[in-house]
Amino acid sequence: MSPTTTGLALGFVSAASFGVAGPVAKALIDAGWSSAGAVLVRIGGAAVVLVVVLAVVRPGVLAALRADGPALLLYGALAVAGVQVAYFSAMQYVPVAVALLLEYLGPVLVIVWVWVVRRQPPSRMTVAGALLAVVGLLMVLQVWSAGALDWRGVAWGLFGAVCWASYFLVVDRAGARTPPLVLTGVGMVIGTLVVVACGLLGIVPIVVSVPPTGPVLLGGADVGWLLPAAALALVCALLAYLAGVGAVSRIGATRGSLVALLEVVASTVVTWLLLDELPGPFQLAGGALILTGVVLTRARPAADLPART
Repeated sequence: MSPTTTGLALGFVSAASFGVAGPVAKALIDAGWSSAGAVLVRIGGAAVVLVVVLAVVRPGVLAALRADGPALLLYGALAVAGVQVAYFSAMQYVPVAVALLLEYLGPVLVIVWVWVVRRQPPSRMTVAGALLAVVGLLMVLQVWSAGALDWRGVAWGLFGAVCWASYFLVVDRAGARTPPLVLTGVGMVIGTLVVVACGLLGIVPIVVSVPPTGPVLLGGADVGWLLPAAALALVCALLAYLAGVGAVSRIGATRGSLVALLEVVASTVVTWLLLDELPGPFQLAGGALILTGVVLTRARPAADLPART
């Protein structure tokens, strides 16, 4: 099997694994867990496994911390903890697919940042993609219908986009010198500590009820808490991130990030199958415009934004 074929296969696995996270987490949240509690289980479980891997492989964690400590701190706080807390919090007020689509506006924010702060104007195709994504956002939000979406879900979703934009900007700086495994492992550990600290300070409530206060319903059946919690940590975090790293190393960041867009498709399908939740026609059409716009913003080498790692 060629490296390209292997990379594409790993990219599909990563996107599908990320896509499962939303519906599985929502089932736990509906059963009594808090959004931060679901995030803590997801990244905390993955962090434990990755710490063991890093201890065995020893790929230069201390050297990376000395060279890129501030960037790694921002990566863990915003791109790992922040984006997931925002996504899981948004799901409490808007459909899972809508929460994810709002998060996917992150690349558009990166374009604005690079244009305004770095004084690097985007290409016409990039601008067209950004405008198309904004039109898609207006359709997803159904701005012509007052109260169509809960503003709290929209706010959390847009905060997730800001956090994801920070991911691109931080990895653009740190990723060139820090091995992907170190970036992922250290990011998971820092993200876990940030979520715990926010819980202790009362910024976000951390509730992990064992057993849950209500049924954990997936596909209409009560599956308990253990299987979804294990899936969040081992499939939706560990497998998803490591497969993404393998994909990017074989097919490059641009192609890997485009394959990662399948996360939205996977999340929509899995949410429909497991939670019987599907966005309306206008929201689906708007989501298609957002994804098309994001593809256009990444169509040229100058827009070589990294995928999740």
